[in-house]
Formats: sequence, structure tokens, C-alpha cells
Amino acid sequence: MKFKRNNKRRIVANVEMTPLIDVVFQLLIFFMLSSTFVVQTSIPVEIPQSEGATKMEHKELVISLKPGVGGPDDEGEIYVDEVSMGSWEELSSTLAEFSQRKPDAVVLLRPDTRVDYGRLVRVLGIASNVGIEHYGFAAQPPSEE
Repeated sequence: MKFKRNNKRRIVANVEMTPLIDVVFQLLIFFMLSSTFVVQTSIPVEIPQSEGATKMEHKELVISLKPGVGGPDDEGEIYVDEVSMGSWEELSSTLAEFSQRKPDAVVLLRPDTRVDYGRLVRVLGIASNVGIEHYGFAAQPPSEE
């Protein structure tokens, strides 16, 4: 009895997927971590310049005042952490709730350069009435010309 021998060897091409998956996973982690360091507010405000502008290390709440139409008194929008406030009562209740949660929190005020001084004083009065004691104003250093 004669057995037939198969002298032809088959070459099997195989692509290892493990290194490819590792590289893609590393790239995914890199881009996820590096993209979280870019923090920008989506509310465009023209910040005034100041000689003594310093960086505020930690702020828990940002209040932005914009000029124009809208807002509680129809003289410009007021935002608390990018949420528009429709009335003075809504602003007061939002700040009171925040003050209850974090009594020693630091609030950053971002008034536009064109915002009326009276509106800024009114917002500061509301913040003081609800118990917010620590706050700072957003400013940028003067441009070198």
C-alpha cells in the first residue's frame, strides 16, 4: 500500500493583532488625557486689563456678565458656570444653593469691560446677601506694546 505524500507546504499568512491593539489603546489614552487639560469657557467676554493681575489658583464658581440684550434686567446676560440666569431671583437662589454646599468657596466674577457698574454692584450685593465672602475679579495683564 502506497501512501501519497503531500510535498507542497502551505504558507499561512497571519497578522498578529495584539501589538496593533496595544498601540491604538496607548494612543487613545494619550489623546484623552491631553485633551482634558484645555479648559476654556464658551462665554465670550472682553476682560479688562489690570497692572496687578495674578492667576487665581482655585475657583469653584464663575459668574460672567455680558453687555447687550437679555438677562434679568434686559441689559445683558448673566451666566453662572455657563448657565444663563433669567431673573434676579434665579441668580439669588442659585448662589444661595451654592453657598450652602460650599460656604468657603471662591467665586470668580468675569464682567465685560462694557458692563454697567451698577449691574456688577447688584450681583455683588446678591452674592454677599447669600453668604458668599470670597471672590475675585477676572483681569488680564496689560499687553506689551
